[in-house]
Amino acid sequence: MIKFAEEIAKNTKFLRVDFYVNGDEVFFGEATFYPGSGFEKIEPIEWDYKLGSWIEI
Repeated sequence: MIKFAEEIAKNTKFLRVDFYVNGDEVFFGEATFYPGSGFEKIEPIEWDYKLGSWIEI
């Protein structure tokens, strides 16, 4: 799944890729650029700043 996610996200700065596992089968779920529609808070605030500092825009 990690290799599939890396391939799907290779030309993006950030992309969350979701998969579903059912027994021996893996299914693609969705890909989203903004988890939580961009409104989800990251707490504590220090982690918000830390994670944000890892993304070069």
